[in-house]
Amino acid sequence: MESAPSGNPLRVAAMWRTPIFQWLGGDHPMMTSLLAPRSGYEFLLDMPAPDAAARARAEAGLAGLSATLRAAAPMATDKEIAEFVASRDLNSQAEVEAADPDLVFPHSMPFVDLRRPWISHIEELLPLFAPFFWHGTSADRSVHRTPVWHLVRAMLEHPSCRALSSHLRHSVDWIGKLFESPAIAAKTRHIPFGFAFPPDVEAHVAAAQSARETRTGCTFLFTNSWFQAEPSFILRGGMEVLAAYGHLVRKRPDCRLILRTKLPTKIMGPGFDSFVRSIPNVEVIDGKLDYAAFVDLFLRADVFLLPSCGLHTVSLVEAMASGAAVIASDAPGVDEFLHDGETGIATKGRLGKLSWYDEHGFLRQTFEPLKKSFDADFAANLLAAMESLARDTARRRALSRAGYAHVRANHAMGPWVDGFGRMLDDVREGLR
Repeated sequence: MESAPSGNPLRVAAMWRTPIFQWLGGDHPMMTSLLAPRSGYEFLLDMPAPDAAARARAEAGLAGLSATLRAAAPMATDKEIAEFVASRDLNSQAEVEAADPDLVFPHSMPFVDLRRPWISHIEELLPLFAPFFWHGTSADRSVHRTPVWHLVRAMLEHPSCRALSSHLRHSVDWIGKLFESPAIAAKTRHIPFGFAFPPDVEAHVAAAQSARETRTGCTFLFTNSWFQAEPSFILRGGMEVLAAYGHLVRKRPDCRLILRTKLPTKIMGPGFDSFVRSIPNVEVIDGKLDYAAFVDLFLRADVFLLPSCGLHTVSLVEAMASGAAVIASDAPGVDEFLHDGETGIATKGRLGKLSWYDEHGFLRQTFEPLKKSFDADFAANLLAAMESLARDTARRRALSRAGYAHVRANHAMGPWVDGFGRMLDDVREGLR
């Protein structure tokens, strides 16, 4: 496909509001932060409704994808190829065709038909194989050299895939080995994640740091995902938080816990809400908050809790940037942002039990143990970490200051946006 005429902006279709991405919640703050206004580029998030001609082009594109994959991955059966091609979603491809962009930008999964040049940003490598492999279901399944592995490999090696990026160093290091492909490795670059509060919020955050130096007691904060999915309360360690805090508050009644979450009453039963609210000094916030009010929760907290099964980059970095001391888990990838004992605490008990990498760099993960019961051993480790920071004010404040400084020194917004811009410029040069 030809590039945009010289002098016209390059039109980039960010697919995150197409139907195929809605099961992931649509556009995510991490991705939209990349779409800062940039001379020479026009970013398209809202696609026009497709007409019959756009739909016909999408059907032809998926037919072409099927033929391309059949030639590139002859070991895959016709049924496997058909299922894979169907998972790219005709309606989403039709919306892209209606937008008629110069470059397509999905994230995490290669949900494209290879008709147009495309780029992608990835976090863990596991979602590349969606929907056939997914978080929490990969512990006993190896993707290596399966039909889906061959099909994804063919897509990433295809000339239409112009560049890949990840903010995770280990994903960049592993991707060539996972796919046994120097060509894919050569397309992939590391762009460190960047975060910044809006200027007015940043000024408020900076001014609020001294308040933590004079407060008495210790306030803990636990938040669910931005989309407040009930299962996320469990997968982010909410049950272990309640178990640990319930023990702690009996010993230290000056502790407090803020839960910014929808409680999982559909999973745990209607009495769960009353049980949680009966725990001393627990405040539940389950309604919508604007961003300023959301940041205020971080500023009220002395310690942010993220004892999750997996990495949640934005929550982790945002909490550190707010100046809260962070207690996370030792889930894979956390160590790229939090240095245990220096900029926070990584509670042991997730790595190797719920999440780990195999020898190919594929993330093995299971959520089944947490669906059956909370992890008592992990809760005990979490309690020890929480009690240590509740008791040792000096250490808590030292971790708070270290995390605050670490984000501003290593995860500034400028390099994140500029790195993405350099990738776009390199791709644009190749489209000429």
